[in-house]
Amino acid sequence: MKRVLLASTALVMSAGIAAAEVAVGGDGRMGVQSTDGGDVKFSSRVRISFTASGETDNGLTFGGSIRADNASGGSGGTAGSVHVAGAFGKVAMGDVDSAAKAAVGHAGGVGYTGLGDWNEIKYIGGGNDPSALWNYTMGDLTMYASAGNPNYDDADDDEDVDLSGALSYSLGDVGFGVGVERRGDLQTVAAGVNATLGDASVKLVYGSYDDGDASTDNVDSYGASASFVSGSATFSAFASGNSKGMDGQDHFGIGASFDLGGGAAIKGGFVDGDALPNGASFDLGLTMSF
Repeated sequence: MKRVLLASTALVMSAGIAAAEVAVGGDGRMGVQSTDGGDVKFSSRVRISFTASGETDNGLTFGGSIRADNASGGSGGTAGSVHVAGAFGKVAMGDVDSAAKAAVGHAGGVGYTGLGDWNEIKYIGGGNDPSALWNYTMGDLTMYASAGNPNYDDADDDEDVDLSGALSYSLGDVGFGVGVERRGDLQTVAAGVNATLGDASVKLVYGSYDDGDASTDNVDSYGASASFVSGSATFSAFASGNSKGMDGQDHFGIGASFDLGGGAAIKGGFVDGDALPNGASFDLGLTMSF
């Protein structure tokens, strides 16, 4: 359970008292894992996070978030993020997603460790932080635009900048997203659809990666996932594929979790596919949110 600290500021010398809210939370996990048919090993971690928020006199809201283990990166904008929001939408800067990734995302995964994240498709953005991401919502429509850090390498005057634009739209329980990313001759086009049907939810995503070289093949990737909630249990599965190599690569995964209440859950998963030549990966453990 998050603990909220009210940090009074002494920066306002006029009438009134300004205050910022800082929430301290985190997550943890512990259990066993086997990767690519390897031996079963222990796998655990704990992460503490801080989220701060405030509001200006004219109604602008602002804030930021950082994990304790990323504190050194936060000072340079390569980890965590800060934002400001108002009538113009929201602008975030730091370690933020590209517009395309924010609008489309990935298919759902399984396991308490991610098990290689073979449910994910390829995006270009995010390599040259701090990046900037803007979004603006009008009813059911949200627009996104993002840019990587321009002139990030002072020794190279010709570096290309990550640029991305995207849209997402909600129609009842169905959502759609589409986005484009570019970095020089590199381009990714991504699209996705998700739907919630009672206790079940599904998501489909597709991405097409073009390296701008006519002599090489482009890489297409897809992901499809489904989950079903029954009482305290959630059952999930995904299938994914890409066109790498001669025959491409395909993967699938199944998983389940059981909510224990209070932020704790038992979670496990099983993943197999072409990128795991020595055998399947699996995990089982306890996850915690506090």
